[in-house]
Formats: sequence, C-alpha cells, structure tokens
Amino acid sequence: MNKRFDAVGFMRKRRAEIDREDADLTWEKKSKKTQDTLKGDPIWERLKERVVPTGTPLSRKKTAALRK
Repeated sequence: MNKRFDAVGFMRKRRAEIDREDADLTWEKKSKKTQDTLKGDPIWERLKERVVPTGTPLSRKKTAALRK
C-alpha cells in the first residue's frame, strides 16, 4: 500500500511548529491567539455554543452500539 499523505506525521510536525511559534507566549496570549484564529470560522461559529451533555456515563453496551 502506497500512502500519499501521512496524517500522523503531518500533525506531529505541525504541533512542533506551533510549539516553537508560541514558546514565548503566556497562557493568556495563547488563548487570545486561538480566539483570534477561530473568529469568523464558519465551523467554529456553528459549534461554539454546542453543549456537551454530562451526567450518567453510558453503559458499555450503549457505548459499543454507538461505535458501530
């Protein structure tokens, strides 16, 4: 099998680049940078108000059914 794109390798490389770019930023500055990056993104705009339900964890049977 000939892989055309190595997603794991790409993400590792990109994370290392981001770490170097943000090395001198405080947590607050990193947070602001993230907010500025997401501002106006249509996917983020759709998901930012989404509430993830919490409470009783799913049973193993239900969890397995969701994975199918």
